[in-house]
Amino acid sequence: MEIRVLGPVEIFLHGTQLRLSKRQHQLIIGILGIEVDRPVRSDRLIDLLWGDRPPARPRAVLHSRISELRAIMRAANGGTTHRALVTERDGYMLRMPARMVDAYRFREIVARSRQISSDLRLRDLLRQALDLWRGPVLGGWTSTHPDHSLCDSLESARLTAAEDLYEAELRLGNHELIVDDLIELSTTNPNRDRLTAALMVALHRAGRSTEAAAVFHQRRRWLRNEFGVNAAPTLQRLHIAILRHDPAVELRTASGRF
Repeated sequence: MEIRVLGPVEIFLHGTQLRLSKRQHQLIIGILGIEVDRPVRSDRLIDLLWGDRPPARPRAVLHSRISELRAIMRAANGGTTHRALVTERDGYMLRMPARMVDAYRFREIVARSRQISSDLRLRDLLRQALDLWRGPVLGGWTSTHPDHSLCDSLESARLTAAEDLYEAELRLGNHELIVDDLIELSTTNPNRDRLTAALMVALHRAGRSTEAAAVFHQRRRWLRNEFGVNAAPTLQRLHIAILRHDPAVELRTASGRF
């Protein structure tokens, strides 16, 4: 069995995708997939699924959804019970190899990339990891429960991997190839200083220094308006270096260390 959670939830059994018509089916499989081989208590599942607006009998409804999922898996398994979805104490668990969940494979590839010194190999590994993503975790689902760490940690890891990738691409001299992707990603994540720095360097090296300076001023205004703070010192130094056409901008990484 294979579970995909880095985008819309998908489940495959013997190579065939199972049709999960109910949103709750998808979320249960997705949550259990993220927590693969670890039990998730019923109370936590209920909180994640319904937040402060649970149904009248949430445990009964959850039990029904689990039973429906088992029936779907049994039908896809030729009428034989599939033993991956198990009851564990006061909760449920997907008992299966973690490597069969795309989120696990993503983290494993990123962990391997931390040991790589070659920028070419690092670039290839990080692109392999990021290619596993088909969209936001669990299809963009947002729980009304205060526990947002379930998806947030994966989304943060995705951005960190992207930052590592683009800095490696800059060291390889591929600023022209990544500048448009950086514009999109940095614009949607203005709080990520490394993305902003990488975009500024890529624009400058592509002969678009005026745009690089404009990116800095835009971020500085956004930070002041949203949080009442100034841009990070690394971004300020990078901005000055770009204005001065400092040769160091051509030679160093996008981290802002000059």
